[in-house]
Amino acid sequence: MIVIGICDDDLQFIEQLHEIIDEFMTHISDWTFRRYQSGEEVIAAIENGVFDCNLLFMDIYMEHTDGITTARYIHEHQVDTDLIFITSATKYVFECFHYNTFAYLLKPLSKSDVIAELDRYLSELQSTSKCLNIPIRGTSHRIPLNTILYIESALRKVTIHTKFKDYDYYEKLVTLEHTLKNEGFIRCHQSYLVSADKITSYNLNELYIGDIKLPVSRKYQDGIRTLMEEEIEAVVTKEPDCYITHSLNYNQGETGAFVCVEGAYIGAIIRIRPEQRIVIGRDGGSSDLIVNLPLVSRTHCAVTYHADRKEYEIIDFSSNGTFVNRDLRLIRDEKYTLKPGTEICFGDKSTVYKLG
Repeated sequence: MIVIGICDDDLQFIEQLHEIIDEFMTHISDWTFRRYQSGEEVIAAIENGVFDCNLLFMDIYMEHTDGITTARYIHEHQVDTDLIFITSATKYVFECFHYNTFAYLLKPLSKSDVIAELDRYLSELQSTSKCLNIPIRGTSHRIPLNTILYIESALRKVTIHTKFKDYDYYEKLVTLEHTLKNEGFIRCHQSYLVSADKITSYNLNELYIGDIKLPVSRKYQDGIRTLMEEEIEAVVTKEPDCYITHSLNYNQGETGAFVCVEGAYIGAIIRIRPEQRIVIGRDGGSSDLIVNLPLVSRTHCAVTYHADRKEYEIIDFSSNGTFVNRDLRLIRDEKYTLKPGTEICFGDKSTVYKLG
């Protein structure tokens, strides 16, 4: 079920936006809609435990509790949702980016822009795994569910075996079983919890995940046979430290970004993965990010975001220049390191991006 909310103090605008979303979502039967007429309503729903939006469209200019205040509350309380702003305010683009905003659209409402961002959101949501969040030595670790093979319990510790590495921490297996009960995981033994879609074969007494053999105890044979979970016998009496997140905000992890704060593409938020080299230019055949402005070269520059250092590495290839903080022109073919918050222009100084 996908839940989409709209928060705006203009009822007519809510209905207009709802019609656009409803028309686009006709091919998706499993979705529903929430209406909020103020930031207070959103915050009250969160505090009462009834806020369940995967995606929230929100205005900024609203009486009493505005959209920025509401977004800050959502961010500070780690609410598992994604935000798209639709607003007449142009000056809050970069601030909203820091509240993990997926997109920032300007009024008056453009149907094509709404559809494009909603389509992009659903595509990214489909290709991004939910994550299991666990605490290890005081630090939260995010583990994509689609990478987990099985979970093993021994001596009050669990080991989460993934395709890439193992994670050890103190937890009861029954707590993880409770947390993952609706996520395709099945108990096969008192010491093992396994991802059902990773099982390659099984028989009465054992199952295989590729070359890995795990025991199947008598208690769980029927469950394995039908690939369905049994009811959990133990009762989890405290709030578990591990939990599942569903939003892109949490599941995609830290990314870099170009945030257009002025000019032709104002409001655009283009995220880049850590260590992903992005080529910027006008030529769709050679560029990852197309900036279609007159002074942008076919292959203008290349940027890489280093998340471990929170730095951007940039090399200019252009004829008309790449400018930092509007004045400094980068020397062609030389490598530069820039910090988040730096302004950057590609040839045309009237269109300004900030590094997120």
